[in-house]
Amino acid sequence: MHRQAIGIDIGGSSIKAAIVDLTRGALVGERKSVPSPAMSAVSEMMDAMATAVPEGATNLAAGVTFPGVVVGGTVYTAANVAKAWIGQPLAEPAAAKLKRKVVAINDADAAGLAEVHFGAARDVAGVVLVLALGTGIGSALFVDGKLVPNTELGHLEFDGMEAEARASGRARMERKLDWGGYMKELSYVLQRTHALFWPDLIVLCGGITGDHPNMVEDLVCRAPLKLGALRADAGIVGAAFATTLAQGVWIQQAKAAGN
Repeated sequence: MHRQAIGIDIGGSSIKAAIVDLTRGALVGERKSVPSPAMSAVSEMMDAMATAVPEGATNLAAGVTFPGVVVGGTVYTAANVAKAWIGQPLAEPAAAKLKRKVVAINDADAAGLAEVHFGAARDVAGVVLVLALGTGIGSALFVDGKLVPNTELGHLEFDGMEAEARASGRARMERKLDWGGYMKELSYVLQRTHALFWPDLIVLCGGITGDHPNMVEDLVCRAPLKLGALRADAGIVGAAFATTLAQGVWIQQAKAAGN
């Protein structure tokens, strides 16, 4: 395994990037952040990504996250970014722009990789589910440490309402839920999701977990619950780690997609 790689985490409001030590799953040096042109043309996103890449990382491969389904380096959904991204390659133009090897991955999958290999789910056998609570609900599903990519479980519908419409961070604000009401809705989503997958551990990530470090005590679920350990760095770390999988999982995805 190469000891370092670049992680680039594309979000709706910012693009964050850093060099990552792949032995420790920790950032090397400062994290750089630039505004994200998420609703703009693909070319503008490429320019912004290039600006975010840390200096002095000429020979390092890069992993890039995207808030949507990514198969074989191509984007297939775009819930909170410009619809022009649907069907657009990401890994190939990013590699040309950044002049390096690039792997593209769903943002929740990247956070999950970070938590499974370096964080709250490290060395946990069986089925692990990582949920990112933000604008939507991102999901990453693992079986004995192996990622099942692009699960998109936030779009599961329970009683006529999508999970993320019930219990995402944005849903909490839009529905004007107090903390007790939000915990009830999130517990319901966790219980219904548990009934489908029976995970051995559920890890919760996202900004709301940083604001409420004891929130697992307010939730009701049959599966053990933990908060993510890598906080805001999870996407960057997971993206960088994904470069180590490029000769396995990601090439298989590309073949499956017919690329």
